[in-house]
Amino acid sequence: MRLPWYRLLSLAALTAVTALGGPTACGGHGTYVKTDQAALGRVVVYRNGIAYYERRARVQGDTLDLTVPNDKVDDFLKSLTVTDARTGKALPVSFPTRPATESSTVEMTIQLPSPGPHDLVLTYIIDAPAWKPSYRVMVQDDGQVELEGWAIVDNTSGEDWNGVRVGVGSSSALSFRYDLRSVRSVHRELLGHQEQFAVAPPKGGAVHQDQARNTQLLAEVADLDIPRPPGHPDAPARPAPVDEEAARPAPASRARPGKQRESRGAGFADKAEARTRHDQLQAQRAAEAQRQQRLKAMAAAINQRGGNVVIEGFADPGEPDPMGRALDRANTLKNHLVQNGVSPARLQVVARGAVAGQRAGVRVVEEPLDPQAASAAKVDESGRPVGESHFESQTALTVKRGTSAMVSMVDITADGAVVYLYDAEADRGSDRFAFRAVRLRNPTESTLESGPVTFYGDGRFIGEGLTDPIPPRATAVIPFALDRQVVVEKDATSGDRISRLVTLQRGVLTAEVQHARKTKLKLTNRLHKPATVYVRHTVRKGWTLTRNPKLFERLGEAHLFEVALKPGETTTVEIEEATPLVRTLDLRSDVGVELVRVWLEAPGEQGVVAEQLRKLLAHWNEIGNHEQAIDSLRERVAEYRTRVDELHGQILSLKAAKAGGELMRHLQKKMEEVSSRIQKATIDIVDHQQKVMLARIRFQDGVAELSLADRTAKAP
Repeated sequence: MRLPWYRLLSLAALTAVTALGGPTACGGHGTYVKTDQAALGRVVVYRNGIAYYERRARVQGDTLDLTVPNDKVDDFLKSLTVTDARTGKALPVSFPTRPATESSTVEMTIQLPSPGPHDLVLTYIIDAPAWKPSYRVMVQDDGQVELEGWAIVDNTSGEDWNGVRVGVGSSSALSFRYDLRSVRSVHRELLGHQEQFAVAPPKGGAVHQDQARNTQLLAEVADLDIPRPPGHPDAPARPAPVDEEAARPAPASRARPGKQRESRGAGFADKAEARTRHDQLQAQRAAEAQRQQRLKAMAAAINQRGGNVVIEGFADPGEPDPMGRALDRANTLKNHLVQNGVSPARLQVVARGAVAGQRAGVRVVEEPLDPQAASAAKVDESGRPVGESHFESQTALTVKRGTSAMVSMVDITADGAVVYLYDAEADRGSDRFAFRAVRLRNPTESTLESGPVTFYGDGRFIGEGLTDPIPPRATAVIPFALDRQVVVEKDATSGDRISRLVTLQRGVLTAEVQHARKTKLKLTNRLHKPATVYVRHTVRKGWTLTRNPKLFERLGEAHLFEVALKPGETTTVEIEEATPLVRTLDLRSDVGVELVRVWLEAPGEQGVVAEQLRKLLAHWNEIGNHEQAIDSLRERVAEYRTRVDELHGQILSLKAAKAGGELMRHLQKKMEEVSSRIQKATIDIVDHQQKVMLARIRFQDGVAELSLADRTAKAP
C-alpha cells in the first residue's frame, strides 16, 4: 500500500535526530547517575522539568555502587527507590556525609542484606528539559480527521540511551527542589537560673496603616469631579442649544457701516447671548471630557492591579441624609468604573457618611487578598481542567547524548470538521472576519498538551495553528487560516432598565437597574456552500448572560455560540449581558421618566405604587403633547409672519408704482387672512400653555406625594 506524502514525512520524522549545540548539552563527567552494574531500561520525560529513570541491575555481591552528580543529589535522594525484583521489598541506601563543595560527585553504596545474586530495580527522578508537543491534522470530507501527535525529547543527561523505552507525560503533579544533602543542626537556647527583678514595658510606636483592614488608597475623587449621568438630581443643567452660526463672530471684512446702528440693538444682544451660551457649553463639555478621561485612567489602573476594590462614599458635616448622599456618590462612581471595563465582582460600595476631616466625595481603596488566598489564586487562574497524559513508545529507541528525537504519541482517527471561528477578543483576533478552523474531539484518555498544529487537506498544506491543552474526550476549535469568506459587522450598545425600586423621596428615585451591554453581530457567508460559525464571547465576572443564541459550549472562560449559515446567507446574532447597578434618578427628568415607563411595561407590575406612577406618566404624556403642539404652532406662526412680511413688501411696491386695482385688493385680503391665522394660532398657543401649566402642577403634586410605603411593586 502506498502512503500519502505527508504520512511518509511523519513516519520519517520518528527517526530524526538533532544534535544539541554547546558543551553543556553534550554532557560529560558528573552530569548523570553512573553505575557499571545497572543498565538504563526506561525514561519518561515530563513537562514540569523532571525525567523518570528506571534501571535494572544484577548484583553478584552484597553492595551496589552509584555515582551521583552533586547538583542532582537532592532530587535523587528525594525520589530514589531500590526494590528487589523477586521479593518486591525495598532495600536501604547508605552514602557518605560530606560538604557539597568537596567533590563534583557523591559516591553512594546500596547495602544488600546478603550476598548475591540479586535482581534490583532502581527508579529515581532528576531534572531534565521539558518535552515539546507537535501535531498534524489531515482533514477529510467524511466528518473525521487523521490526528498525529509527536513529542520532541532532548537527551541532555550526559549518557547514551541505548535500546531504551522512551515515554513522555504531563500531569497536575507539582515539582520542586528540596535540600536533603546538607547536614542540619538545630539551635537550642541556653537557659539559666537568673532571678528577674524588673520587667520593662514594650516600646510603643505610631500606626502608619490600618492593619485590620489592610487597605491601600488608590484614588480620591472630590464631589464636583464625580460626573453625574443624565437624569441624576445633581446632574448639571445644560445650557440651551445655540445656533453655531449665530454664535460665531462675523469676520471684519463682512461688517458694513450701514449695519452699525442695528448691531447695537436687539440683534447684537441676541448674538452676544448666543456666544455666551456657546462658550458655557464648550467649557462644560471640556470639563466633562476631562472627568471622563480621569475615570478611564482610574479604571485601567484598577484592572492592572489584583485584589478587591472598596469605594467609600463621604458626606459633608451638616449635610441632610449624610449616609444616603455618601452611598449615592459611591454608587455613581462604581457605575462609571463598570462602564469603563472594571469587573463588578471586584467592586464593593461602602457609605461612611460624615467623617471629621473628610470632605464630600469618594475614596477608592484596595483590599488585597491575604497571602494564602493570593497564592491559591495564582495556582489556577484560568479554571481550565489540566488533566493527565502519558505516552510511551512501544519499541526501544536509541538516542545518543546531546541529540533529540521525535517520539510518536498519537496516530488515530478522530471526529472533526472544518468550521469558522469568530474571535474578536484574542490579541491576534479579527474584528471583521472569521477564521477558518478545525473542530476536533480528543479521542484519547490523555490530555493533548499545548503545541503547534499543522493542517493538511486534499494532499496539500492548508495552514498552521496553536492549540491550548485539550482534555480527554474534550472538543477543541483550532483556527488555521483567514480566508475572509465569513464577514462580520459588529455593533455594541449599552443601556439601563429598572429591576427594583429601593427608595423614593420627593421625586428622587433610587433604584436597582440592570446595566445591559448588547453586542449585535451581522454575519454574512460569501461561500457557495453552508458554513458553521462559532462566535467566541467572554462573560466577565459579575455579568450574566440575558440573551444569547441557544446552541453554545464553553472554551475556557469564554462561550462558543454556534451559528449555521446557508450559502450566501446573512443573519444577525444578539448577545446581551447585564450586571446590577444602583442609580439615583429624578422623576422630573426625561431619563427618569423613560426608565420608569420601561419598568411599567414589564408584565406583572401591579400595586399602588405602580398605579400612581402610571398616573404620573399620563400627566407627563399630556405635558409632552401640549408642548409638541406649542412647538408646531410656533413654527406655523413664524411661517405666517414671513408670509405677512412678503405681502407687506408687495403691497408697498404696488403703491410706489401707483399700480393696483384687483391685484392690490387680492393682496390686502390675503394679508388679512394670514393675520387672522396668526391671531388664532397665538390664542391656541396661550391655551396650550395654560394646559401645560395645569398638567405640570398635577405632575409635580403627584411626585411630591409619591412614596414607597406600599411595597407591592416587584421586579420584572
